[in-house]
Amino acid sequence: MVDQIFDDCKKQLTAALKHKKHAFRFFTLATQNSEGNSNLRTVVLRDFDKEKLYFTIFTDARSKKVKELKENSNAQFLFYDSKRMIQLIFNVKMIEIDYDDLIYNSLPDSSKKDYSSIQIPGSKIKGPDQVYYDDSKKHFIKINFKSLRLEYLRLKRPNHIRAVFDSNKSWKGQFLAP
Repeated sequence: MVDQIFDDCKKQLTAALKHKKHAFRFFTLATQNSEGNSNLRTVVLRDFDKEKLYFTIFTDARSKKVKELKENSNAQFLFYDSKRMIQLIFNVKMIEIDYDDLIYNSLPDSSKKDYSSIQIPGSKIKGPDQVYYDDSKKHFIKINFKSLRLEYLRLKRPNHIRAVFDSNKSWKGQFLAP
């Protein structure tokens, strides 16, 4: 049964790439700053390799998360499906930051806007209409992560199900007490 759980996790993450309303399409990325404080933010799953368990997100190169990942490449992902009551926590390591013009150029203009603001993400502005854009300034990057560990939790009656899968153990699963 534990192997079926792992296979279902990979199946659901793959489905999140195809279905925009899938619960795992948006997830939480946790990083740590140089003072040791954690920072959380919601990101979009852009690619998932079910064989290697690699994840890809897109972001603005000037964002705080990029600086934090360059200082400490370890991070965590939190996926939650409120209908199925399933939580996935991945320990990951950032393995690549890439300025990918091919992907950027394939984006719709409305999405390119997310990576071309003149203001640095997180900088103070007077109001939402005070953000200005420069299409010649491409701050688009993709970040790739490799999975190190997965902790699975399903809230279910009569018994909750919890399991852990570790890359150091060839992803062989082990049930845990919930």
